[in-house]
Amino acid sequence: MVSWAGTYVASVVGGLAAAAVPGDVEPMTAYMRHQFPFLGVRARAQKAVVRTALAEAGRPDDEDEVVTAIDALWARPEREHRYAGCHLAGRFAPGASPEFVDHAARWITTDPWWDTCDPLARACVGQVVRRHQSLRPTMDRWLAGDDLWLTRSAIIHMGGWKDAIDRDWVFAACTARAGHPDFFIRKAIGWILRDLAWVDPGAVVAFVEGPGAPVLSNLSKREGLRNVSR
Repeated sequence: MVSWAGTYVASVVGGLAAAAVPGDVEPMTAYMRHQFPFLGVRARAQKAVVRTALAEAGRPDDEDEVVTAIDALWARPEREHRYAGCHLAGRFAPGASPEFVDHAARWITTDPWWDTCDPLARACVGQVVRRHQSLRPTMDRWLAGDDLWLTRSAIIHMGGWKDAIDRDWVFAACTARAGHPDFFIRKAIGWILRDLAWVDPGAVVAFVEGPGAPVLSNLSKREGLRNVSR
């Protein structure tokens, strides 16, 4: 009997292969700075493949099956397989156990780049942490750690929380990593501030122009205030 994971993965793999457009391989690869191989399946077609796979597989038997499926997709080098894994992780995350974040950390740090880091951080890790507050110290460790992509994930994990964003934590996190030299960390700081600005622009302006002014990079300030009417 084929497992749920086997059914989902087989459907994704077959669907992506059928949807691949050879002419799209080079522009997609170039967009990602020639770091990863691609099949040539654009985002809209990827979503259609995932919808079909979920319909064919049905409801997963348990969390282990979801992890097994994502691990199998992560074992394939083409990036579209990883994107299908990200989609599944985000879809399952609202009901996941705290241990799911440990698996997400493995996926985030395997062949890492923003294209897999960001959806896993926001749609997966963020949703699990929001439901399981016991994971907040894990975000503190990721934030303070040496792994670029876990640090970025911690900074942006509350993206999409709207008014539930912990303002004190965000401002403290932005201050703590403001001096990081990497573009991706400085950009992430700006993005979480911009997320917060949608619901509390006054707090973001007060932070950026107050305690954040001497420490935040110009990139972080610019991104954080991008959607604020001055």
